[in-house]
Amino acid sequence: MYRHLYRVLIFLGITGLFFGLIKDLANAETKKPQPKITTVSTSLKEKKEVVPNLLKLAIEISTQPLPKEVDVINLLGAIDKKIKGLGLNYQGGRYNLYKHCQWIENQQICDGYKGNLSYLFELKDLNDQTKVYSLLNEVKKDYGNTFEFSVTNSYWSIAEKDLEAVIEGLKLNLITKAMKFAEKVSNTLNKTCYITTLNLDQRNEGIIIQKAFSLKSFPEEKEKIEAPSPKREQTIEVSAYVVLSCF
Repeated sequence: MYRHLYRVLIFLGITGLFFGLIKDLANAETKKPQPKITTVSTSLKEKKEVVPNLLKLAIEISTQPLPKEVDVINLLGAIDKKIKGLGLNYQGGRYNLYKHCQWIENQQICDGYKGNLSYLFELKDLNDQTKVYSLLNEVKKDYGNTFEFSVTNSYWSIAEKDLEAVIEGLKLNLITKAMKFAEKVSNTLNKTCYITTLNLDQRNEGIIIQKAFSLKSFPEEKEKIEAPSPKREQTIEVSAYVVLSCF
């Protein structure tokens, strides 16, 4: 009996020693220092000079005072019909009609009616703006200078489809540049670096040609109209904020 108890005690002692060794090894593994993570951040840029291919042209037409409301409506309708006949792409065609009133010696004097008509043309061909000006000049002659027109804003831009293609290409170039940057940092630090953050942003600089100018009838000897054209390219730029985690 004592011999059996002695054997059991020896077995328990050996088992306890075994599990103690395992626990010590586990604690040692837990206390093992973890590799230090190095964080690297930078900003990258890609840009491209692109020739603008779309002229946005804002035109406002204002009538002279006319005796009746219907006279103004008919005049604006005739002008609108002529402009539609050009077949150019535009937004607008909005108009308004109001009494022509003035204050004279603290008294409001109303004399006839006036109206406005506005358009925003999107022209792909530079010569199309000349078509618009020439048409309006001819209509002015037909209607006895009963209206004037002004260019309230004009600027060159890139067609949306073309702009998206350029931006997409720049973004892909930036991603490639970020990957090469991560590779160089890995070699420099003798670590393995991964891109953990990549934020892309974009901007472009529009080209403003004119704030506003007004055109009246042209003399017979000056029928040829030469409108402004772009003198420089448009800069499209995409930037990226990159964060690397190196192990």
